[in-house]
Amino acid sequence: MSYDYSENILVQESAGHLLERELGWQVVFAYNTEKLGRDGTFGRTSYREVLLARYFRDALRRLNPWLTPAQLDEAQKKMEQHLSTASLMQINEEKYSLIRDGIPVTVKSPDGKTQEKRAQVIDFQQPGNNHFLAIKELKIHGDLYRRRTDIMGFVNGIPLLFVELKKSTVDVQDAYTNNYTDYLDTIPHLFYYNAFLILSNGVESKVGTLGSKYEFFHEWKRLNEQEQGSVALETMLRGICKKENFLDLLENFILFDHSGGRTAKILARNHQYLGVNEAVKAYEARKLKNGRLGVFWHTQGSGKSYSMVFLAQKIRRKFAGSPTIVVLTDREELNKQISDTFENCGLLGKTKARQFIASSGDDLIDKFRGNPSFIFTLIQKFNQPNAQPFYPEHDILILSDEAHRSQYGIFADNMMKLLPTASRIGFTGTPLLSSDNITERTFGGYISVYDFKRAVEDGATVPLYYENRGDKIADLHNPEITDRILDAIERADLDVDQQEKLEREFAKEIHLLTAEQRLDSIARDFVSHYSDLWTSGKAMFVCLNKVTCVRMYNLAQKHWTQEIIRLESQRKHATQQEAQELDRKIAWMKETEMAVVVSQEQNEIQSFQKWGLDIKYHREKMENRELDKEFKDPDNPLRVVFVCAMWLTGFDVKCLSCLYLDKPLKAHTLMQTIARANRVAEGKSNGLIVDYIGIVKALRKALADYTANVGGQGGTDPTVDKEALIARILDTISSAKDFLLSHNFNLQTLIDAKDFEKMARLEDGANAVSGTLEERKQFQTYANELLRMMKCADRDDVSADARKEYEAIVAIFHQLQKKRKHASNVDLMVEINGIISEYVQVDTPGEGLTPSRQFDISKIDFDLLRREFAKAKRKNLILKDLDDLIQQRLNELLFANPQRINYYERYQKIIDDYNSEQNRATIEKTFMDLMNLANGMDQEEQRYVREGFSSDEELSLYDLLFSENLSKQDIQKIKHVAVDLLAKVKAKIAELDHWTDKQETKAAVDNLIRDTLWAELPESYTELSISEYRRRIYEYVYVRYKEVA
Repeated sequence: MSYDYSENILVQESAGHLLERELGWQVVFAYNTEKLGRDGTFGRTSYREVLLARYFRDALRRLNPWLTPAQLDEAQKKMEQHLSTASLMQINEEKYSLIRDGIPVTVKSPDGKTQEKRAQVIDFQQPGNNHFLAIKELKIHGDLYRRRTDIMGFVNGIPLLFVELKKSTVDVQDAYTNNYTDYLDTIPHLFYYNAFLILSNGVESKVGTLGSKYEFFHEWKRLNEQEQGSVALETMLRGICKKENFLDLLENFILFDHSGGRTAKILARNHQYLGVNEAVKAYEARKLKNGRLGVFWHTQGSGKSYSMVFLAQKIRRKFAGSPTIVVLTDREELNKQISDTFENCGLLGKTKARQFIASSGDDLIDKFRGNPSFIFTLIQKFNQPNAQPFYPEHDILILSDEAHRSQYGIFADNMMKLLPTASRIGFTGTPLLSSDNITERTFGGYISVYDFKRAVEDGATVPLYYENRGDKIADLHNPEITDRILDAIERADLDVDQQEKLEREFAKEIHLLTAEQRLDSIARDFVSHYSDLWTSGKAMFVCLNKVTCVRMYNLAQKHWTQEIIRLESQRKHATQQEAQELDRKIAWMKETEMAVVVSQEQNEIQSFQKWGLDIKYHREKMENRELDKEFKDPDNPLRVVFVCAMWLTGFDVKCLSCLYLDKPLKAHTLMQTIARANRVAEGKSNGLIVDYIGIVKALRKALADYTANVGGQGGTDPTVDKEALIARILDTISSAKDFLLSHNFNLQTLIDAKDFEKMARLEDGANAVSGTLEERKQFQTYANELLRMMKCADRDDVSADARKEYEAIVAIFHQLQKKRKHASNVDLMVEINGIISEYVQVDTPGEGLTPSRQFDISKIDFDLLRREFAKAKRKNLILKDLDDLIQQRLNELLFANPQRINYYERYQKIIDDYNSEQNRATIEKTFMDLMNLANGMDQEEQRYVREGFSSDEELSLYDLLFSENLSKQDIQKIKHVAVDLLAKVKAKIAELDHWTDKQETKAAVDNLIRDTLWAELPESYTELSISEYRRRIYEYVYVRYKEVA
């Protein structure tokens, strides 16, 4: 490879130039040029030294003019020495304390006594009063090994920055796996003082800290919150290595968390750094803001607790007056969690967190009088309405966690009365609601937002939460249910089509899931839940079928009316402020409209009437109004829709915030649905999936399907033995023909028939295999196997005659499906539903139980998992024995012998299975497994999948073409350009022989790149910039595809 295109020129030189020319660092290239000795290049006496004593001692003298030569030597000795038994992390933590807080040196007072005084190592107040040095290719020797680092950053001689670089064609993770981890083993003393680890290939960069696994290295995309974001190295260097930012991060945004008996070094993520500094600015202007500093909305799972610690740490370090910081929560477990985090991160000194926790209302007031540095309390502890207001000489800052919950009611009023001069910041993981005036009145508007929607191309997701709210069904205690159901089936005298339809309904557990008591319980909970979120947006309720949509609508209307009556009664005893809020809520509930949205079907009026329901009312609404437009309008009072299939997919409603699921979704559909919700359109801030049915069963199945096929194991790839596949297809066609012939139907007559005769023969074929349900099942097994196998065969793999036979068999199969669909069991269904409803009771949890947990689905890359599940499914075509398969299908028949079915036992098993899906531990384990699976996948694969590409090659071209300040349309366009250009270039190179050897072939590729970029890049790319991108792409192609013939 040409030296001009090597890692040194393309990445290292660029980084050095940026550090020197823009950021003001001194940059030195040390490869084969460093001279050892005290008067040498860096003053090192050996290659083992990592602390540059010359610069370190100069800084100590400059920043601490009182130091004597002996004290200077003492300070250097303390900086360099460490316990031989200490771990690397322990040494790093000790050195960090000396760097941030100063080195204690011995000072003699005039009376001869000795005491310690700290010598400042870095001037954090004046960044320009420090020496910033970046050394490229610095040689470091260990006990056994010798290494050379790409870039080392020193401040006052202390090695605080480590940068490992790779070519743009190499995965960033390679810098971690093959270099950084090797240095930890071979030259560990290099990291004694380290603060920041940067890994980059120029176009993508990660930053982390000592001890972090690669997955905990993160990107630094923005210099301010409004930017769209870029993962390039230049963005990271500007964000971290700007002198002011570098020292700010070093002093205020590094924590050593000792939770769980181990130490984790924490560096603030990009959004935390930006957000906390916005909060610091608000605190600085607290007098002007009248105490309302704002709302800090960082979506759940983004490190909100650490953000509170960073904020508290910086305010207490940078502002005089020792403010008391009050951390406010509304739940005991949250109070303990956040106080433990503060303790474990060292903010409470050597004092235990319990000393700062208010145990009662009286204790809380006593703590305020004692002027402590911190107070941790529940909002409920502000229970002294007659306490005298507290006017301290020092500042009080209230950090309110889950602010959207903690600022309502009498306790919040008491807090405001007790602390009239306190400043307040609200922390929340969910956005302020559009009409949430109390939160805004208490805290002010947003000071920092991290909602993932500002840059769709980031690959981050809109917050999406999952909550299971399904109640368990009580055990049955009435064995006579079996005889009653069997008697009803016998009286119905079903034909084969009706039997098959009823069998499928029983297989879906539909009767149990639509029992009146269960639906009523769900409707009551839905009204309670959604009315509590009454300003959050619109709601969609997904029901099991069309009839259930109307039943649920009626039940919801009943409970909605009852809730309004309850609130009106509550209002009579409310305070003035509470009454105002209740008035708004009641008015909202009264104007809220609900609708059923289902597709039409034949005889629907009569079918619904048999259930005692009126579909005409809803059909008129659907036909005479534009419900879709009304529902998409955030200001329209149509706020709740009940659906079973329509609007479920491919219907984007930006103001839809709650999706209530009471319909089983299969794994594939579920993955698609959640992946779509995870990539919502701009303007959709967050969402909530409320699960009544137990969708984690489908999630577990999808997870099991995937893990059973990781690496191609657990299934047979049909492409491995195409001969066996085709032989089995022909064998199955032959078996299906023989089966039809045994029932007096010749398949060839259907193939040869024309026009009306073909229609008649198709009906004859369907009738021929419909004598009994067993006969129909056997034929459908042949057809299903053919459909499954033919998906994996090319069209030319079977002869034209065989394909005609296959198409005829499938046509009969579809005719059978049509017959089943049009069969009517409504009367029997109504009767069976009535029987089951008499026996089903719902176990409603008692008061005081722990509420259901919400899971942040945003942490799971469902789109990636969906693609992986799809891969696993394709690998899993197993050529099962046909006879065994048919016998298996027949054994599964519910109606093979109706007298043998014990419905009491069957429904008890269904109830047990259903209840297991409502089990909190089961749900939590499923989501933890999914999160661990997604986190364990290759991070670069996650990125190119996340960006919508099929390979990292396409992603690399996209990164090379990316430009700042692009519109969303332009971003989509350059994605298309990247895919198209890669295909064209690879096709062109495939035509050429050793293309890099000849000028004319190189010119052909270069011209292709030029022409494609000129023709396809957005208009925002100037002539000059296109030339630069052409050069970049050509260099990349020249290096990456040099050997392609």
